[in-house]
Amino acid sequence: MTNSPDRPGDEPTLSGEECVEYGGQVIWGGDFTPDGAPIGLTSRKFRRLDPELEHRAGWARAKALLARAFETCSSPAADVEIGQVKKIGEGLFRKVYAAHVDLSPDPYHLSGAWAVLLPDRKATQEDCRRWVREVAVLGQLAREQLPFRVPAPLGAFPDGDRPAIIRRFIDGIPVDLRAGRMQSIRPAELVGWIAAAIHAIDVSAWRRPPAGAATRRAHAEELIRVFDDLESTEAEPAREWAVQHLPKDKDSVAVLVHGDLLGQNILVFPDEAPAVIDWEFCRMGDPAFDLAIVTRGVRRPFQMARGLDHLLDAYSAAGGDPIEPSEVHFYELCLAAGWYREALQGRGSEPPEQALAKLIGILRRAEESTR
Repeated sequence: MTNSPDRPGDEPTLSGEECVEYGGQVIWGGDFTPDGAPIGLTSRKFRRLDPELEHRAGWARAKALLARAFETCSSPAADVEIGQVKKIGEGLFRKVYAAHVDLSPDPYHLSGAWAVLLPDRKATQEDCRRWVREVAVLGQLAREQLPFRVPAPLGAFPDGDRPAIIRRFIDGIPVDLRAGRMQSIRPAELVGWIAAAIHAIDVSAWRRPPAGAATRRAHAEELIRVFDDLESTEAEPAREWAVQHLPKDKDSVAVLVHGDLLGQNILVFPDEAPAVIDWEFCRMGDPAFDLAIVTRGVRRPFQMARGLDHLLDAYSAAGGDPIEPSEVHFYELCLAAGWYREALQGRGSEPPEQALAKLIGILRRAEESTR
C-alpha cells in the first residue's frame, strides 16, 4: 500500500504546520516549553485517542477489528502495530478498508497489508451467512495451486451483531470489460480463461464443500423458479422458452462457480497473475451461469460484435467444457426475470417497463440462437 493524501473515509493523519518531529516522534503541538520542546499529542497517543473521538467512523471500527483480530491470532507476547487505515472500496452492504499490520515477533509471517470488509447495518442475516461461507471458501482456495491469485483469509470477526471479514489485501486494478479500454487486456479471453480455471477446481477433497446444486440441471431448475407467479403475460414467452431449454443431461455434475465474475472482481497488476476477489456468491452449479453473469443479456457483450461467441471460444480454448449460446441465454433470462420481479416490487434499479423490455430483448436473441 502506498501513502496518499487523506480521502473521505480514510483515517486522519498527523500533518500540517502544527506537527513537529521531536525526540524521534511526530508531535501535534499547540505550544512549546521554555526550552523549545513541543507540547501536544505524540503520534501514538493521537492514534489511540482518535478512534475514541471518531468511534462511529468506519475506519475506526476497521482499525479496532484489526487490533483485536491480530492480538487474538498472534503470539501473546507480540507487539501489534496498525498503520493508517484507508477506505479502498464499497459494495452493496460492505465497505472495504485496508491497513498495513506489523507484528513483532512474527513467527507466522502475518505482517503485511490486510483488508477489512466491514458490514453495513442494513445487511440481512442471509448476507452474514454468505460472508461466513466466503471465508471458508477462501481458506480452501488458499490451499490450491491456482493460476490466479486469491486473498487468503484471517477469518470472520464480530462487528456488533454482524461478521466483518479480514483477508489479505491484494494489489490490482479492476478490469474494464469493455474491449479496447485497457491496453494489453482482452476481456473476453481473460474472463473465459479465469472461468475455465475456476470450473476445473476439484472440490471433492475440501473439508467444507460449497453449498449449491448437485447437478447442472438442478441448478437450472432452481433458478427457473423466478418465473413462478410472475403475473405478466409479456413475460410468459420467456418462461416457456426457458422451460424448453432446461439442460437435457440430468446427471451432469455441478462445478464450482464464482457467482459474480464481473470486472470489479478481477484485478490485474504488473508482473503478477490476475486476482479474483469477492467469492461471497460462490456455489456449486452450472458453468454457463458464471458466463451469463458476465454477459447479462446485453446485445454486444464486452461492447464488441459476437462478444458471447468470443467468450465461449476463449472458455473452450482454456479447457472448459463446450457451452452453447442457448445455455448462457437460459440463465440470462432467469437473471432478467429476477430484475423484472424486483422492479415490480419497487426494489429494482430501473422501472418495470425497462426491466420488461430487457427481458423481451434477451428472449429475442435467445430465439435467434436456436433457429
